[in-house]
Amino acid sequence: MPVDPPPGQPCAPREPAPRPDPDRRPVALNAPVRSLKMLELQMAAGANEVYVALRPPADVAVSFDALPARRDDEPTHVPSTALLAELVTAAHAAGLRVHFCADAPVVAHGHEAAWRAHVGAGVDAGADTVVVGSLAGVARLSGSGIPLVAGLPMGVSTLGYAAHLRDAYGVRRIVVPHTLTLGEITGFCTLDGLEIEVPVQTGAGLDCTRCRLSDIPGVGLGCRAGYTGSQADEGPPADLGGFLDGASDCALCDVPALIEIGVRAMQIPGRESPNVRQNAKITQMYRRAVTGHTAGTPITEVIAAIDRVELMWQMGWLPRLCDQQRCRFRDTPQQRAYV
Repeated sequence: MPVDPPPGQPCAPREPAPRPDPDRRPVALNAPVRSLKMLELQMAAGANEVYVALRPPADVAVSFDALPARRDDEPTHVPSTALLAELVTAAHAAGLRVHFCADAPVVAHGHEAAWRAHVGAGVDAGADTVVVGSLAGVARLSGSGIPLVAGLPMGVSTLGYAAHLRDAYGVRRIVVPHTLTLGEITGFCTLDGLEIEVPVQTGAGLDCTRCRLSDIPGVGLGCRAGYTGSQADEGPPADLGGFLDGASDCALCDVPALIEIGVRAMQIPGRESPNVRQNAKITQMYRRAVTGHTAGTPITEVIAAIDRVELMWQMGWLPRLCDQQRCRFRDTPQQRAYV
């Protein structure tokens, strides 16, 4: 039976860190943006890719991407095509790649024309790729000449599925589910002609966005919520987060491993973030890890340096993630409890 890491210490890797390969293509940090201020903060934090989503027309009562229009009373969309074009222009001027999210897991037949027009608005604004959330959506856009990304809602969890998307529909990037292990991600990275993107920090399981719990008033944030309950009618409250979905997990310690197995991009969550500065801080933490590994600095030293200067790390990251052993790729009680 594996020995549990002591509380507060899951970020000390037991195995030797992989040595940086000087010939490896640099990994990208793909960060969320919904405003010019958010773009400015993410660029300053070290993002070199961004993903955006556009608010649908007023007469369309659905979202054409994987998030509702508002979450926790915060907007998730760029409000207009004019601002979208301005964001794309500013990002390109800074050398950033822009991904346009049209990754709704389901698009009803009656909304297909509106969805296609929505995709066209993103392409006209200058987005470099379109992120799609369903096989039907990929099929609709196949052959259009638009570079396609298979988004997280597609749940691409097998190599055969990934290869089929590449060969049949021309998909060139896969965002793999949050629940995959390092070994499984390594298999995806061996596929020729595909870039592999991994969500870090908060993520979700193979069926991300399909439960729609977060869209129901009073329910909460689904797999992102800190659910509590008891095993008996009058027992003490227990954290059920790991039982419901091992999703609020940190991957900072495994940035070196992700780079060395060939991951092309790491996706930072938070298009709905109420605190855009704090969200950019997450990007900055991962940029420190990427830069440190490229320079040959062990991740333990990178984290020690962060601990000395970052208040967010000391007051937020450590108690919420490290002390709770919310480690994405490590053997912890939370991961063993994952269903």
